[in-house]
Amino acid sequence: MKTKITLLLLSFFSILTPIKPLVLIAVVSIILDTVFGIWRSYKKGQKIRSRRLSHTISKSLLYSGAIVFIFLLEKFVISDILGRFIAIDLVLTKMFTFFCVVTELKSINESYESVTGKDVWKAFINFAKRSKEQIEDLKD
Repeated sequence: MKTKITLLLLSFFSILTPIKPLVLIAVVSIILDTVFGIWRSYKKGQKIRSRRLSHTISKSLLYSGAIVFIFLLEKFVISDILGRFIAIDLVLTKMFTFFCVVTELKSINESYESVTGKDVWKAFINFAKRSKEQIEDLKD
């Protein structure tokens, strides 16, 4: 009985192998957000509460579970239909993971801006605009 359960679990996890990097990316972004949140609390003199830290675990489980669910749905239900229109494998799973990461990056930016007063996203946009202008000047 123990062998059958082990084989069943190994089979299930082997099905999930293609999304392992996506889940890892989402969890790493959550951990980075947590680190920046702790840094913000420390700099602002706020107490670090266990309740807020426990949100990291629940968010990790929620994101990971949602990525797995979307992967299974996409792989076994809608991949044939979606494959006729889009040639990217696991496009829905990748889009959802991207959404999760962008959400965490926005939170990281908010924490950074709260401490330093600098908005990294606006600085990046300005950098991209200046770079585009310089490239256009070089073409002329």
